[in-house]
Order: sequence, then C-alpha cells, then structure tokens
Amino acid sequence: MKNEFSLNEFPCGLVVTTTTDHQIITANRYFYNICQQQPNSELSINSVFTPASKIMLESFLVPLLIAKKSCEEVQLTIINGAQERLPVLVNAQILPQQPSLIYWAITVAKQRDSLYQELVDLRNDLEEKAEKLETLSQTDELTGLLNRRAFLSQADTLIKRAIKKQTGCSFMMIDIDNFKDINDQHGHDMGDRVLRKVASIFTKHCPQDAILARIGGEEFALVMRHQTSDSAFTLAKKLVIEVNHEKIHDLVVTVSIGLASAYNIALEQLFKCADVLLYQAKNNGKNQLASQSIDQPINKDLE
Repeated sequence: MKNEFSLNEFPCGLVVTTTTDHQIITANRYFYNICQQQPNSELSINSVFTPASKIMLESFLVPLLIAKKSCEEVQLTIINGAQERLPVLVNAQILPQQPSLIYWAITVAKQRDSLYQELVDLRNDLEEKAEKLETLSQTDELTGLLNRRAFLSQADTLIKRAIKKQTGCSFMMIDIDNFKDINDQHGHDMGDRVLRKVASIFTKHCPQDAILARIGGEEFALVMRHQTSDSAFTLAKKLVIEVNHEKIHDLVVTVSIGLASAYNIALEQLFKCADVLLYQAKNNGKNQLASQSIDQPINKDLE
C-alpha cells in the first residue's frame, strides 16, 4: 500500500523559491501560518523578513548558498501580517540538478531565543555571584576593609612599582591600644563597634590610592606611594590624633603606629621594620607613632 503524506503536516516551514528573484513557487501551511499570509498570495521570500534580515539574506545567506550550495541554522526575523516580529531558524540548499531553485526549511525559534535568554541571564547571575564571592574573599567582614591576604597581594604590587619608578613608599602598622581591656570591660560587641569606627576614621583620611586593610584582631596596615616620606609621616600623625580626639561610643580610644619608609625595600622587609617600630611606639607609652626612613632613592645619573 502506497504511503500518503502531505507537506502541510510537517512541523516547519517548507518553501521552494527561484534562485534569482526568490519568488515562492510552493510553500506549506506552516510557512503561511507563521507569516499570516494566504497561500495564494504572490510572495517573494524576501518580503516576509524584516529589513535587517533582508540585508542578512542578500549579503550573507544567498552568496553562501551560491558558493557552498547549502547553509544551516541562520537566524533571521520574520515580520508577519500583524506586524509582529518572529525569530526563525533558516536552513536552505541548492540541488546540483536544480540550480535555479532554492529549498528552504524555516522553523520558529521562540523557544530557542527564550532558552538562550535564560542562559544569558543565568550566566550574568553566576558572574555577579562570582564577583561577590571574590569581593568577600578579599574583604574583612566586620570593617569592610581588605583582609590580610588581599592586602599582601596588592601591597606587594604597589611596592614593586614604587621601587621600579623610585617614587618611594611607606608602610604603616597600626594597633588599637589596650583593645583587650575594651573587650573585657565592655564586651565584644563594643569591641566590634570600636573596630568599625576606627576603620571608618582611617578610610576617611587615607589617600585614594593608599591600600588599607585590617590584617588581624585589632591590627591594621596601610601602604602608600609618595615622593618623600613627609607625606606619610603627616598622615600617620593625623591618624593618631583623629582617633584620640574622637570619642567612640563614650570611650577614649588610641592607636599606636609604626611607620617605615623606603625606596628599594621589598614588602617582607618593610613589613618587619614597620612591625618593630610599632612595638617601639607601644613601649614608649602608646598613642603615638615611631617612624624610620630606611634608605634613599637611587641616583640614576650615577649608575
């Protein structure tokens, strides 16, 4: 028994056009339905596409067909009788034995577009979450400053650039005085408030390009580039005074600072020197700074 079938039963648009002017010779019901056109309409396949898709058709798809005899999954946009835009996927081919005809298969790509948009949204969401996680991994949760790991990485980069350009840099180790007493006498909640307030004071007065972090407990660190060590000394002195002058939740809070300035010293040595100077400031009575300029810039003219 001979099988009977109709092109109208295919779940995609099937169209045959001429190669030269793309006049429709025959098309199935699916194609006319998505175009919202009558089967008896005299149509060129060009006429059902948006202006942008027509340009794509003439400048890319048809030349590809002529050269390669086929094309696959080209996305175009149909504009139907109700002036609605409909994304479609187009496959087409020219048979060697019928070079004057183009055979088209056209499928509505609404779900594909929707899925693609969902994937784009998902990717954007994942990228945003990854950025947030990266920020969290570098940030001290309590104060919002950089944490120790992020600080050491960024400080190392800054110091290497300063050495290369001979601009000089300064490293401050900062410690809140008698912080254990604050926690013991007023509770850890008060200690957290003090840490946040001190961090905000530092942030307010630090240069924009300085790198500031809470590196552990009640310890903070700051590194900055400069032309001379005077600017760093002035800043360190100001930080000591500002914290001392501002009552923090009815408490008088003070800080001690060790400040090491250099032109040709790597991060590790500069860190150690600032730490030694911090303990010197502590031993000298706290609420003060101890500073030292370790070396001088290299005179390039004498090299």
